[in-house]
Amino acid sequence: MRDSPPPPLRSLGVLRVIASFKFVKACLVIVTGLGLLRFYDPAFQSGLYRLLGGLPYAFEQKLLREGIAFLSGMSPKRIQIIAIATFAYAGLFLVEGVGLWRGLHWAEVLTVVATSSLIPVEIYELVRHPTLNKVLVIVLNAAILAYLVWRLRREAALQRAHAAAHARRDAGPGS
Repeated sequence: MRDSPPPPLRSLGVLRVIASFKFVKACLVIVTGLGLLRFYDPAFQSGLYRLLGGLPYAFEQKLLREGIAFLSGMSPKRIQIIAIATFAYAGLFLVEGVGLWRGLHWAEVLTVVATSSLIPVEIYELVRHPTLNKVLVIVLNAAILAYLVWRLRREAALQRAHAAAHARRDAGPGS
């Protein structure tokens, strides 16, 4: 009779918080992609300019104005390509989120790889245009990364200990 593997780490609480964060990010990215697809729709542009006028802070107005100017210089085809890329990115967040919610090992590994690959880009953007929001995003992503790496290492150590215990037991007494 085969022995079962060691029990997985039981705490799904932190993983579910991270998964929820991934779901929120996916929703924001999907909304962005949908907005990109409607960018050249006159009613959508009218709504953007109404939103621009209703923003309470000059900083927010400036960001939205710069975003509109940046996108206005692009062809509709290029904006569609960017929208498709945003949907793919949202798909990654959804896959990570579902896997983390279910406590699946591969989702933890995927999240470590995806998150760690983006931190250099986030740092580059922070150096170019420092903002408190960018600092918060980097700190949050670094905390997620540190937790998942710790969790994966702990799980690997438990599996090694479990395998060593079985090897000793299987060797029998007096070995």
